[in-house]
Amino acid sequence: MTSRTRFVVTAGPSISAAAIRRAAPEADVRAPVAADEVLRWDWAEGDVLVVIDGVFRRARAIRHEELLSLLDRGVTVYGASGMGALRAAELSAFGMRGVGEVFRAFRDGVLVGDDEVALVDAGAEDGYRPTSWALVDLREAADRAADAGVIDRATARTLVEAAKSLPFSARDCLTVLDRARRRGCRPAALESFRAHRAALGPGVGYRDAAEAVTRAAVERRSPVAGRPRAATGLRYRGVPTRLAPTTFLRLRTPTPVPAEASRRSAAVGAPPGPSAPPARRRHRDDEILARLALEWSGYPEFQRSVAAECLLSESRTPQGAVTSAGARNALAGVCGPDATVDPNRTHLEWGPLARALFPRLARLGLPSCREEAGDALSLLRDDERGRAWQETGPLLAARLWLGDPRVDWRTPLIERLRDHPALSRAWTAADEAAARPDPVVDPRTLRELCRALLARWGATRLSDVPAALRDHGFTDMRALVDAVRVAPSGVVWGSGPAVG
Repeated sequence: MTSRTRFVVTAGPSISAAAIRRAAPEADVRAPVAADEVLRWDWAEGDVLVVIDGVFRRARAIRHEELLSLLDRGVTVYGASGMGALRAAELSAFGMRGVGEVFRAFRDGVLVGDDEVALVDAGAEDGYRPTSWALVDLREAADRAADAGVIDRATARTLVEAAKSLPFSARDCLTVLDRARRRGCRPAALESFRAHRAALGPGVGYRDAAEAVTRAAVERRSPVAGRPRAATGLRYRGVPTRLAPTTFLRLRTPTPVPAEASRRSAAVGAPPGPSAPPARRRHRDDEILARLALEWSGYPEFQRSVAAECLLSESRTPQGAVTSAGARNALAGVCGPDATVDPNRTHLEWGPLARALFPRLARLGLPSCREEAGDALSLLRDDERGRAWQETGPLLAARLWLGDPRVDWRTPLIERLRDHPALSRAWTAADEAAARPDPVVDPRTLRELCRALLARWGATRLSDVPAALRDHGFTDMRALVDAVRVAPSGVVWGSGPAVG
């Protein structure tokens, strides 16, 4: 039976892409994985990820919650050899499948140092060829040389101790042997060891990696009835458990592909993978929302109304998020007979929402009068501070909702825009930007762009800047600067159904 599930292997110095494809021609071989990468790839239940190598110095290492999120979705995740062995040992109780001797040594506490599997490589241009010794490979080679009588046990111990005393980046052949010589090992014995080590061929890291790829490929090709499958929903030692939807996990989880982009991708019949059209790429919610805030003139009104809807819902039920049309229709009844839905049916109009929200502010722990607002008054424009609190209070509540670190405010915004043309436009712009080198914007131009945007948003006074930022989805000036640096064009799109 041929499986249509996705099969991704992240590898580098431990095993070559050619060796992986010999064992599994269907594998999508990718570079050593870093943080904030795997959640961007398009996963479905039954897909397979094999983590062999990962980065940890030139970028942040892949995080545990990223792999837990994949396991929660029903993706089968294997780990072996390098970073994969470390993460599998740490997450085996949650269902990550460790393979090989290195994994078992970490799982059983025989090895505890992350540097045991650390390697330096020659980079992507040279196929990630290793230029240093992994300590786990050196340990095995020294033991086998001693077993074969090539060196004595004391020399084997000294070799490992000499390597351990060096930073992992300095554990190349010549440096390790020189350090062992300085510790008393005979040059002739060290030369014999080097020749023996070369004759042994690939070490334990390679063997573990090859075993993991082969096992994953065999199990993936097996008939569904006999193939081990990852159960949808996270488990701890076989018992169902819950993966908390923390703010950090939401930040690293890509937004769903817009409905229009999904239809376009299905129409061309493109399979997932590196050759997929731009519509198949995945972007984080914060990236997409930042583009919308910069480039869609209707974003402030949309965001304000969704904030009010979520606050109203929270005043009625602890969940607080309104994402379905049915829930929104029910909420319209609370807002009164004049409540209407905007032409794109993404949110209720602000006026009835504000009137319904005002008497509920105290219940939500929000300022119900000007005296309770305190420092939060800085989120009001100068002309707003003198208005009646019935008008100003709900507006301030919406801006406070955006900056609340306890609130997952991105999900309801993205869910409402699934069929809105603005989301598809933002998605296309993000795809095009991802295909180009990062733009270089000098600091002076960046400042001018930010000033121009703030002026366009009506922030003519310094005191109006905090309100303008919140209305466009930015919690502070740094967030705006980061967004403009990535998308310096700042082109404003129209709003409403005419947006194409």
